[in-house]
Amino acid sequence: MAMRQRIRLDVFLHDLTTAAFLALVGWSLVGLYGTLGGYLEVNKLATLRFLFVVMVLANANHFVTRYREWQMRNMAPDERYGFTGPGHDIATGSPQVER
Repeated sequence: MAMRQRIRLDVFLHDLTTAAFLALVGWSLVGLYGTLGGYLEVNKLATLRFLFVVMVLANANHFVTRYREWQMRNMAPDERYGFTGPGHDIATGSPQVER
């Protein structure tokens, strides 16, 4: 029986950043060749949109890490370490009685 494999966010973002960087390099080389050869004209609006998307993809992992750190800082210690929920507030052992 095949188990569904979970996607790790950090690996996914790294691969996505690598692919975006390679696309940027390829696109830049084609644009440089076309512009120098006189075959292409640079579309400034499309260039800015593309560079913005590459910037967002390259910084996505940084933003996710910062958000998770902020989330952990604002949690109670019991929640942070997984001690909340049903069953954790039940006293175990014999109750001590003052005499």
